Amino acid sequence: MFNTLSFFKALALRSLLLLLLPLIPIQAQRIHVNPDTRMKAVFLINFTQYISWTTLDTTEVFTIGVYGLDDILLPLSQMSRERASQGQTINIERVSTLEEIEDCEILFVPIEQAAEFHLMRPDIPPENILVVGESLGFATSDGAINFIKRNGKIKLEINRSALTEAKLIASSHLLKLAILVGEEDSLYHD
Repeated sequence: MFNTLSFFKALALRSLLLLLLPLIPIQAQRIHVNPDTRMKAVFLINFTQYISWTTLDTTEVFTIGVYGLDDILLPLSQMSRERASQGQTINIERVSTLEEIEDCEILFVPIEQAAEFHLMRPDIPPENILVVGESLGFATSDGAINFIKRNGKIKLEINRSALTEAKLIASSHLLKLAILVGEEDSLYHD
């Protein structure tokens, strides 16, 4: 009789917990990411496929650095784990120092960090780092690629001379998607 009573108490307690479980706030695990931020993360991850690092030997591990703190870190981290399952290793790092930046193949500069980054930019080696931003005029001043929003969609501005200076080559597929800045009458203009 005692074992049966303990069994029913345990069963009742378990049933009560199962009923209350939906009431426990688990929303902290669900972080809303802006669709534009997610699209920028997709582009950053895919740049590993559509940009060639000409002065590096085969790069098996890519490091994408995010200058400062930004919402893009979460989707980048998720997507890098997906790529790892497909055999491509991509490390996502939050960077703030020159030494950390020098270890990156791709560096993303969020709009909130653009002014601070602009002051540091002359000290960053020009080769082997694809510098990507999201602020007005970034591709003509501090980087090679800039995200802009046009007609409700994320578009790319690419500065081919900045790519050349960095010893990087963009694929023709990527150039067709881009608005080329610093060039007049280009075949690839939007």
